[in-house]
Amino acid sequence: MNEAPAAIFLSYAREDTDAARRIADALRAFGLEVWFDQSELRGGDEWDAKLKKQIRECALFMPVVSANTQARREGYFRREWKQAVERTHDMAGGAPFLVPVVVDDTPETGALVPEEFLRVQWTRLVHGVPSPEFVGQVQRLLGSPAASSGSREAFGIRGKQSETLTRSATSKGLPTWAWVVALVVLVAAAVPLWKFFPGHAARPAGPPVIMLMDSTYPDRVYDPVTLKNGGSNADDITDLLRDLPVTIVKEGINAVWNREAEVVKEHPALIVIHRSGFYAFPASQSADLYPLADNKLVAFLGYVATLSPETKFIIYSRHSFEDQAVAAKWREDAVNRFPPLAGKLETWRVPLDRATFRNPLTAQELRASVERALGFKAGPAAQN
Repeated sequence: MNEAPAAIFLSYAREDTDAARRIADALRAFGLEVWFDQSELRGGDEWDAKLKKQIRECALFMPVVSANTQARREGYFRREWKQAVERTHDMAGGAPFLVPVVVDDTPETGALVPEEFLRVQWTRLVHGVPSPEFVGQVQRLLGSPAASSGSREAFGIRGKQSETLTRSATSKGLPTWAWVVALVVLVAAAVPLWKFFPGHAARPAGPPVIMLMDSTYPDRVYDPVTLKNGGSNADDITDLLRDLPVTIVKEGINAVWNREAEVVKEHPALIVIHRSGFYAFPASQSADLYPLADNKLVAFLGYVATLSPETKFIIYSRHSFEDQAVAAKWREDAVNRFPPLAGKLETWRVPLDRATFRNPLTAQELRASVERALGFKAGPAAQN
């Protein structure tokens, strides 16, 4: 008998498509095969036959449980759930197969799911954002069928694995876009994970810390002299803020940067970061890769805001925020995704006719925004 392919069947109600897509994208970023039907059109003999075959052959069956599945007494996903349960009747006890995932606060008690779902560990992924631990456990389930995945301890929190998973993603020779997505997942997923830990570290006494984050990638550096010297915009911003009563910390970033925890340890009062700082690819790849870099940025902001509630952010760009409505929508989307960011985001457009922080007027405007964010100067923060 041929061995079943190591594929994951993702089953969900159509109202949970976005959450299911996030789970699928995360797992695929680590080279895992996911069968994820994105079509709104389900049903029909041919369709039924296809899905039945996939459920018979998949290595793991991952039902997405939510308030939406609770509200729907009928739905095609329930047929999929029943077919998956039927397959377990032919399996050895404790064999890894059912991996229920909850994408909101739906409790297990009273959940409208097959009884078999309640016999295995449930994983909670807020909004469908996978944690590094979850991805690691799924990898182990697929790589080691003998793992105790059928037990309720299989998906417990076992400590941070971000570094290990990052090495795993890159060592497999995945294409650039894949490990960019993988890093996005690691950052984004840490936010709901850390909500399980009580309290946040208090900011130490002393001058407020300003974290300046940008890349030395040539297309990201605004000033020709700074570029020639091998520096970044953060070097120029350091010069214009040097006399403030603050501690300045510079953090070089790029597409594979993964020092999120180290940033939080600095307890920054303010992070000034280039929107394109995580983007270090040729312009020809912008359409495909820039959204992933921007996703990583927002995930990073959400991570810090969750663990360091007092931190504020200034995100600057030459091209992104020229339209105030677009800038406002970007901030709104970021806050909707990570509510702890509310009231902490300022987007700042660097004028194209003086797009260097060595320009006195540009420097003055950014400095004023920094002073307002830190409470050194009265007045509303700029948002355009």
